[in-house]
Amino acid sequence: MRETPNFGEFYPKSLVPINKDDLLIFLEKVTDIECCDNYSHWLIALEGREMNVGENYYHWQIVVFPAEIDGGFDYKYPLYVSSFFLSIDEALDYITEVEEIANQGQLFTIAG
Repeated sequence: MRETPNFGEFYPKSLVPINKDDLLIFLEKVTDIECCDNYSHWLIALEGREMNVGENYYHWQIVVFPAEIDGGFDYKYPLYVSSFFLSIDEALDYITEVEEIANQGQLFTIAG
């Protein structure tokens, strides 16, 4: 289970339909199966966190959550959380790669 996202620096990017292979990997990772009944998509988002409190410098990560078709999601059970990027430009480049991987139904290859 994951801590609450920093919704002040949280940017949903896309909703991608869940592929069968990705769904199987997700269900293996989650112990609370009841949480997953209505999910049909992945919400791919960019999240920033302050590097040091009060300094207003951020590092960024890509997070993939299970989501409903209308975009509702459960932050407690992400399928994938990337390492942090010091540059938002690098994070934006990587989020495009993650979207392509998700569209191919291959998120399980990076979510391990």
